Amino acid sequence: MTRPPLPKALVSLGSYIQKLPQPQRGSLVVLLFTAAIGLLYLGYSLLFLGQVYPKVMIGDQKFAGLTYEQVHQKVSQLSESLNQQKIVLTHGETANELLPKEVDWNVDVEGTTDKIHSFGRGEDVWQSFVQHLSAPFITHQIEPVVRYDEQALESFIEIVAQSVDQPAVNASGLIDGEKVTYTKEKVGSVVDKLLLKQEVISSLTSFKGATIAVTTVVDSPRVVLLDEATINAQVEELSKQQLVLSYFGTKKTLQPKEIRQMIGFVGASESIDGRYPLVADFTQDQVKKFLEELAAKVDQPAQEPKLVIRNGVLAIAQASKEGVVINITESTARVLSALDSAEEKPTAELVTGPQQPIINEANLATLGIKERIGLGITDFTGSPTNRRLNIVNGVKLLQSALIKPGAGFSTVNSLGAVDASTGFLPELVIKENRTIPEYGGGLCQVSTTLFRSVLNAGLKVTERRNHSYRVSYYEPPLGLDATIYLPKPDFKFLNDTPGHILVQGRVEGNKVIFELWGTSDGRSSAISDTQILSTTPAGEPIYADTDTLFRGETKQIEKPHDGAVTTVTYTVSRAGAVINKQVFKSIYKAWPARFLVGTKELPAPPPTP
Repeated sequence: MTRPPLPKALVSLGSYIQKLPQPQRGSLVVLLFTAAIGLLYLGYSLLFLGQVYPKVMIGDQKFAGLTYEQVHQKVSQLSESLNQQKIVLTHGETANELLPKEVDWNVDVEGTTDKIHSFGRGEDVWQSFVQHLSAPFITHQIEPVVRYDEQALESFIEIVAQSVDQPAVNASGLIDGEKVTYTKEKVGSVVDKLLLKQEVISSLTSFKGATIAVTTVVDSPRVVLLDEATINAQVEELSKQQLVLSYFGTKKTLQPKEIRQMIGFVGASESIDGRYPLVADFTQDQVKKFLEELAAKVDQPAQEPKLVIRNGVLAIAQASKEGVVINITESTARVLSALDSAEEKPTAELVTGPQQPIINEANLATLGIKERIGLGITDFTGSPTNRRLNIVNGVKLLQSALIKPGAGFSTVNSLGAVDASTGFLPELVIKENRTIPEYGGGLCQVSTTLFRSVLNAGLKVTERRNHSYRVSYYEPPLGLDATIYLPKPDFKFLNDTPGHILVQGRVEGNKVIFELWGTSDGRSSAISDTQILSTTPAGEPIYADTDTLFRGETKQIEKPHDGAVTTVTYTVSRAGAVINKQVFKSIYKAWPARFLVGTKELPAPPPTP
């Protein structure tokens, strides 16, 4: 194959160079090469004048040859499309989805456009020259300018980690009386949170969603179980320690079993190959736990004043009382110091101090109790004597209950023990599908009335259960009763108002009245009519033989009640918006009448004289 002839100008130039002396020939070649590079650089610069240089990218998005306006438009479109995509973090069968808006991901379109377009054209001349020259040959990834809520992203990753993590378990021990048991350490695995965060950000900065497999790393335990016999010996030696506690003017010499309660298990102070052997010692946690149990028995806590509404104004009905209690933190330090001393029988004087009531005359106004926000009234006409007395006693126990903003209220916890010691009498209650006499019968009249005051106030009900069968004292309306029984079921609600709530209850004649006082935030509540979904007839009476009645005698022990399934819708609104909506569904069993029929033989008539 014949080569095409070179241009005459090049041939002449070549001949001219060959004729030059060696030094001049070299200089000319360098000069010509430099000129050629300069011409290429000039042509390349002119070709991309006002345009993005080659191989400039974000992720797999190319921007070469685009003008500033075109880059701006493309970045804007990519930013908008990213909002429709999501990051899916997977681990096994678990998947957690993240939308960019959930972490306030926001691309600075102007800043990102400037960053892309200024590549090779920056203020740093040397850096720009290098970028300019390397652009045709090396891919350059540009990081977009973004803003996001880093705390929200880390919180999301933490939630993912909680569902995936299987943390290492350190070796531990437990003393139960004379018995000591040990649990060996266990290797775990946890999410590599830093890597996961980097992967999520990398995906988002590339303007695309992704499915990312969550990577876990080994989590090694720090405390290990090496020799149980050695630890047992440590426990026995520590149990011989003697200690006297001094508090409230008394001295208490601790018994060995009490000393053992302050022994815990921790890692040794020195490691073996990076792992710390489990050892027995007096620990801060165990001493603190022991002192807390002691304080619960001997402390004399401050008593808050009993509050009451008088003529629409909050007042103190019963004065507060200063208390005296053990300072657990400072006393723990003293006990540990005494146990560590060289004395044969050291004494630790516990730190005690006064405890002031939280509420006083000076801060009553800060409680926010200034108006009635809820009212509930029920009627107990026809109740037997014991039921009436139990109702009065229950109202008395709930009277002046104070509920902090954001706190929940438990009727069962507020009543406390329900027995003869707290003034209650036996009365009929519904239990295990029977009506039987027990202490506190009738307290459901109290809880039902409180329930209705809560509905009137627009508060959120967190626990409520209807009675097993319909009770005439609570109708009408049907479906708005609330039964309680220790420890379950309970009636509970939440104070989601801006101020404290004061419970005010009283019995007037045959009526139970509960008022809730606090601060209105403009809410209102509405209760729908009862929707009866179905009814069930009570059925035929049930007769049972009993030897407690003579033949021919009959005694009714249960009244008949039709069964029903009902719903009531409770809606709370504020400023025209619904802030809470609950549906109370009640299922009442059909309850036939029950009779006892006597089987006991009549006594023989007396002999005729």
